[in-house]
This record gives sequence, structure tokens and C-alpha cells, in this order.
Amino acid sequence: MNKKFSFVLMAFLLLSTKMMSQTIPFGVQGQLLDRMNNNPSNSQNRNQPQNQANVGRRTITTTPKQKQNYDSLMADRKRNAGEIADEDTAVFNLRKRIFGYSIFNNKTGTFEPNLKIATPKSYVLGPDDELIIDINGYSEDHYNLTVSPDGFVKINRIGNVYVAGLTIEEAKSRIISKLSQIFVGLRREGSGPSSTNLYASISLGSIRTVNVTVQGEVLFPGTYSVPSLARVMNVLYLAGGPNQNGTYREIQLIRNKKVIATIDLYDFLTAGIQKNDVNIHDQDIIKVGVYKSRIEVKGKVKRPALFEIMPQENLSKVIQDFAGGFTEDAFRELVKITRYTNRERKLIDLNSALMNSFSPQTGDVIQVESVNQDRFENKISILGEVFRPGQFALEGSSTLLKLIDRAGGLKENAFLDRVLIQRINPDLSKTNLSVNLKDILTNKSKDIALRREDNVSIFSILDLKEGYTVTIHGEINLKREKRNESDAELNLDGSKKSENNTGKITSSQDNNRNNLTGNTDSNTDVVQIESEISEELKSNEAANQLINRQLKLTLPFVEKMTVEDLILQAGGLRESAATGVVEIVRRKKNLADNIPMNSQIAEIIRFSISKKLQLDETASTFELQPYDEIFIRSSPNYELQQFITIQGQVIYPGVYGLEKKDERLSEIITRAGGLNRQAYPKGAKLIRKIQLTEFEKNRKTEQLNEIQDNFTGISAQKDPAIVTKTKETIGIDLVKALKNPGGEDDLYVLEGDIIDIPKEPQTVKVSGEVLYPNSVKYLEGKSFYDFISEAGGFTSSSARKRTYVLYSNGSVKRTKSFLFLRFHPKIEQGAEIIVPKKSKVATGQQIVSVVSIFTGTLTSLIGIITLIKATSN
Repeated sequence: MNKKFSFVLMAFLLLSTKMMSQTIPFGVQGQLLDRMNNNPSNSQNRNQPQNQANVGRRTITTTPKQKQNYDSLMADRKRNAGEIADEDTAVFNLRKRIFGYSIFNNKTGTFEPNLKIATPKSYVLGPDDELIIDINGYSEDHYNLTVSPDGFVKINRIGNVYVAGLTIEEAKSRIISKLSQIFVGLRREGSGPSSTNLYASISLGSIRTVNVTVQGEVLFPGTYSVPSLARVMNVLYLAGGPNQNGTYREIQLIRNKKVIATIDLYDFLTAGIQKNDVNIHDQDIIKVGVYKSRIEVKGKVKRPALFEIMPQENLSKVIQDFAGGFTEDAFRELVKITRYTNRERKLIDLNSALMNSFSPQTGDVIQVESVNQDRFENKISILGEVFRPGQFALEGSSTLLKLIDRAGGLKENAFLDRVLIQRINPDLSKTNLSVNLKDILTNKSKDIALRREDNVSIFSILDLKEGYTVTIHGEINLKREKRNESDAELNLDGSKKSENNTGKITSSQDNNRNNLTGNTDSNTDVVQIESEISEELKSNEAANQLINRQLKLTLPFVEKMTVEDLILQAGGLRESAATGVVEIVRRKKNLADNIPMNSQIAEIIRFSISKKLQLDETASTFELQPYDEIFIRSSPNYELQQFITIQGQVIYPGVYGLEKKDERLSEIITRAGGLNRQAYPKGAKLIRKIQLTEFEKNRKTEQLNEIQDNFTGISAQKDPAIVTKTKETIGIDLVKALKNPGGEDDLYVLEGDIIDIPKEPQTVKVSGEVLYPNSVKYLEGKSFYDFISEAGGFTSSSARKRTYVLYSNGSVKRTKSFLFLRFHPKIEQGAEIIVPKKSKVATGQQIVSVVSIFTGTLTSLIGIITLIKATSN
């Protein structure tokens, strides 16, 4: 039995193999054999036909010229629409106002066709399209077929199959029908179960380019080469979209002289629906005509623009759908329309209830105005001395007391005797109501009913009186840690810096407001810290150092304030303060009419004080009054240390502190150990600092500019270094000062002085208008002319009469003349002979002046002589 079954099974297998060899192509037989032999490599090699290509992403088949044109168009689309050459600015601004224009002129958008989508069923095949065929099941095969210019695809062992002009679905049916001749039982993938388990899938690979013409009212009309998957919107974007005259509502797609689709761009712009946006075919025409009806909507709408309307569209649809609806602050009850008639313009006031039945006409301008933002239907306001001032609704604050309660209540300093209510009358005029709030609070008067737009003002008691202050001057300490201000700082000149509520640093001299004491209002009280002397009048002299650093502090006046309180707030007293006397200058009060006037303008009050701020018995109970000025003087015996410098030929050169105010040269030299052997006391000089205030410097500059002799042409030197220099040399005679201490040559020394004692010099310097300026060896007995001769003598331009000698101690002597005699200064060691240059010849102005004076004098003499003769006759 087993042998019979084995024999029958063997015969069945042989018969099946023979039948398959007759019906299945050779390639499929090889595949089956390879699978039976488990040789996948052989199956792969045999399964790959010669015309097979790797399956990649879908591409566009273009010629080099088509690609160049496409890239150029895309570059144009990314440019700013305002940069189009020779474009009128008014036209460009008009385009920007048209609804939808920005969609086609966005620099970042491209509207390129999507090549990754599934092949549309209505896609029509044409030359250069590529079909990808995959056969799967008990037999596998793959084909990449390109449509030839004649419309055929060539399949191995089948031949040419015509597919041009067919949709992708029609081409699939035709190709599968042809493939069924060599693949028995082949069915389309997804068509249901197959008895042979053999399926074929056909998809679109690389696509062709087609030519589409865009004409009419577009920015860039012409013929465009685009992918065959492109739609009307893609081509419109390449053409720049409708121009200022183009329609957005009726764009026609013409194919074979027939309009096959009409596109309304507003469907896409308002609802995002691309209705009738069909695929384009080769030689299609997209026509954009002229708009038929356009209106403008402006004002309080979300999308103000120029809109193109159709005959059946009413104003409500235009505002709600096209313009996006009203904004929050729009006045919706009434819309104003400006319309063109046959002869002129007219206005239409349209109620909102009629917008559904109102049909706009071309040229209409719809204006949606704003509500009155300055008026409220239920607003009332309260300002002043309440804890929460501001605006409130009338419904919850219908009376004055309710409004005050809602505003947090009254402050302690509120003035209750008079409250002002500003009210708007029906004719829009304003009126003031004066209310006694104290009577209302004590039920002596009725509460006041408020109306819309009422403005309640509650004043402060402090606002009704002058801002009283007190001021303390002089030697005050002003330590920050002893005051309640943590953010106050001082400028270099003593003025205060403080941070205001806005976070900016401002000067106290600009009326910055601060709170020094716990019971003052920072919004009304002024704290000022100033230097006692203005910066331009300050002198750097040692005698003025104490007054330069004195300050003036102005504080708000507080009741029961004493002198001790004010000194404590000023930081106490400095070490230099004179405690023997505190002086108060008080304003003279108003006198009665029957009291005669006198010359007194202030009252002076003096107290003594100790370092512990203890006043005498009278002063301890003395209370300050508004505008009192308190002065703390400097101690008469208090001085800051002062120093001078001795340099040169002394035993102990260096810096020395002055012991007394009237210390002299001889005393300082004695303290320095006296002169050494190399000292040359005749050449000693004193260098002193020039200490001028800014006011003195400015005055000196003005004086130098004014000094000029118009007759001689001589003017003062205007070198700015004269005013700005900080040191000067004083000629001294140290020999006489040391011989006669306390005499007229023994000068007082001042702080900052430098006493320079040189070594004994051996030369004399000759400079100026000589032939060879140089230094000449000094020999006792040589005359003035001997030194001039050793320098080569005078030149032709030497001013011999004006020759002068500068001595080593800084003193100067000039040549003197008497008749024809000249007396030259004595020459000493280290001196310098200076020969100046002759002055210029008199100018024309000077000559005219001399002639005028001479002529006037001569005329006067002739007149006098004539008068004498007439009198004698």
C-alpha cells in the first residue's frame, strides 16, 4: 500500500512540473527552482531584468533649459515685490491693500507641487513619465518603464503598449491585461484574493514637465514649464498672482478651447478650501480677467483691505467672512458708506440690522468707526486722600459714602470740610459741587447721589499749608547711618544723590522727595543737601579749607522740633565745630498795621552747646519755627595741618609742617638745619601754588582780552596757559632774610610752598637777539657788554633798550635809559641776559591816529590865534 501511494505521488509531481513548464515563463521557472534549492542569490540575479533601475524618490524630468527657467522664476518669487524694476510706488501700495495679494508675494512661500503624494487617479500619462511595475507572489519581477515620445512603453516579451492620454487607472488595467499573457493568474494588487497568489502594483515614478500659459492680469504673464503634478495654484504663484486689476473670484482654466474649471481664490483665503484647484495638463491656459466689482472696508475690522465681491454677496458676508469681523472696540450699530453716483459722491448711514439685505456696489468705501473711548456709561472717579484712588463702576458706588468705602476709606490727613465733585451737565458743560463731608459723616447732611462721569476730589490738610522747612549750616557731620535714609549719597560738592521711585538717580537740588523722619510725607517734603559755597567760588587756599567743606541741610519742619533734634538728623557735629555758640536766624513775622516799620529783617538767637549736644537751660526747651536757619560755626583755633617743601642745598631737605600761621623763611631754614657749603642763597627761589577760583579765572581771562593799547599796538599776552597755570616763581632775597629774621625780606610761607636752594652756578646764559646765544663762564668784574660780546654781540633786530636780566632767584631787572646814557643791570652767577627783538613798524591805523591827533591840535591852535587877533582889533 505504501509503495502504491509513493508511486502515485511521484507521478503527480512529474505531471505538475511538466504543466508548469508549459505555462510559466523561463524566468519564473528559474525562480521557483532556485527557491526549491534554497539559493536566494541565484534567485536575485535571475529576477533582475536588464532594464531594471533602483527605485528612488520621485523626480521631475526636465531639460537643462527648463530647469534654468524654473530656477530663475523661483529666485524672482523670493525677491521683495517692492523691488520690481520701474514699478510705480502708488501701484505697489494699491496692490498691498488688495485682499489676498500677500499670499502670492510672500518671500518665504513657494507653493511648489508635492511630489511625495500618491499618484492621483485622474493623472493623465504623457511622454517622459515613468511607470514602476512590481509583480509579487509566487513569481516576482520589477519594471521601470518610460513613456516614449510616441506614447508607448516597451515591456520585455510583450512589446509596446500605448498609454499616452490614458489616466493612471486606465493605464494600470491595460498593462496588467498585457502582463497576464506571460503571468498566468496575474491580478491587480488590492483587487481581492487570487487563486494563483500573483499580484501587480503600478505606480508613477519620475514625472514629466508640461507647458502652461498664464495670461491676463497677472504680474508675470507667460508660458511656464512646471511638473505634471502641478495644480492651478502652483502656476498662479509662479506668475505672481493677480495684479492690481486682476480678479480673484473668476480665474479660468482653459483646455482644448473649453473652460473646464473656474477658481474662486476667496474659498482658499477665507475657508482654506482649494475648490476646483485641478491638475494642469500640457498646453493648458490659465486666464485671469479684470475684476468686476471691488469695495474697500477700513476702520475697526480685523482685516481692512480691498475686497472683490460677487453680485449675490451682502455687506454682512463681506464684513464677517472677508474682513474677519468687527474688532472689540468697533461701533457696530452704524456703518458709514461712501458711494459714487453718476455725478458725485454720497454718504449712506447703514444700521447694523440692515447689513444682511444691503448689497455693496463697486467703488463703495465702508468705514467702521470706533466707540468713544473717552466716555464710559458707568464710570466715576475719586482722587486724593483715599487709600485706593482710581475709577469705579457707578452700580456699586452710587453715593459718595459708598464710593469712599469702595476706595478703601479716608486717610488721616483728609480735609473733610470741603470735598469737590466735578460733574458733567447734559449739555456737556462742567460744574463743581462743594460738599461738607464732615456733616455727611455725622449725619447732619444727606449722602450725595453720584452720576456717571462724576470726579470726586478729596484734598489733604497738608496741601492747604506751605511746605515748611528748617535749615542747618556749617560744621555738621551728615553720617548716613545716623539718618533714616538708606539710599542717599553725597556728590563731591556735598549735594545729595538719591534714588527715586522710577529707579533713576537724581540730584536733590532738583527737588527730589525723600522721607527723613518717620512722620513726614515723602511726596510733599523736600530734603536738600548742598555745599555752603558754590563750586565756582571755592578757593583751594588753606585758610578756606574749613569753609569749603561746610554743608547746608534743609529738612521738612516738624512740630516740637528742637535744635538737638535737627543736629541729630544732620549726623551730629564735626570735630571742628565751635560749641561755644549756636546761632539761629529767624524770619521776621508779619506785623500789625498799627506797628511802625523798621529796618529789622530777622531775629538772631544765640545758644551755647556742648559736644554731647547739651544746650543751656533756655535752649533745651527752645522749639524751632518754620524757616529757621541754624548756623554751627568753625572753632576759631581749629586749623587743618599745612605743609611746605624745602629742596636743594639744606642739611635736612624734605616736607615740613607749619607750626604757626605766621611762620617765615628764616624759621623754616633753621628747622631744616641751615644751608650747607654748596648752597647759593642768592639763587634761592620760592615756588608758590596759584589758587584761583573758577570765577577768578574767568574774570582774569576777560581782563586779558580787554587790555590793549590802540595807539601803540601793544596788547596783553592771551596765552591760555597764563590763566590755567598752577604755579608761579617768587623772587626772594634769602641772604637778607637770614641776616635780618623778621625783616621785610623774610617772607611768610604758605601751605604748598616749595623753597628751592640751588648750588652755586658758574655760568651766565645769554639768549635772544644775539649772534650766538649760549652760556658764558662767569668771572667777577666782567661787564654787561663783555657777556654780550662773548655771545657774538647784538644783531640788527636787537632791542637794546629793552634788554633785561633774569636772576636765578626768579627776580627780573631791565635796562634803564636816561638821555643818551644806558644803565644795565648787574650780572650775577646763574643769571640769564635776554635781548628781545625790535617791535614791528607802526601800522596804518596807528599812523592815521597820529596824523588825526596832530591835525586836530594844529586846527585848534589856528583857531585860538585867529580869536586872539580878532579880540585885539
